[in-house]
Amino acid sequence: MTVVHLSGVFTHNMSWCHCPGSDPQHLQLLRVGLFPASSTWPRTVFTFKVLDHFLIDALECKTSARSFFEKLTRLTKNAFPDTVPVSENICL
Repeated sequence: MTVVHLSGVFTHNMSWCHCPGSDPQHLQLLRVGLFPASSTWPRTVFTFKVLDHFLIDALECKTSARSFFEKLTRLTKNAFPDTVPVSENICL
């Protein structure tokens, strides 16, 4: 799963609870402070901290989502931002 945080964009393995009566995956993610990009089949999540930071950037600095994401890829791998893990259609 691709995780977008203030310090960059990373790939992490996730383990889901499959107990009887357990919440769907998107609700399990929300409970641990991760906002899924999709509620049906989450492959990308955003921390609430990065969403709060983007909100302030967008309101105060008029930063577009694309520019904000490019900044995060630079924070992840400044020399090779094109090699940062990105789920399909994350920037569309």
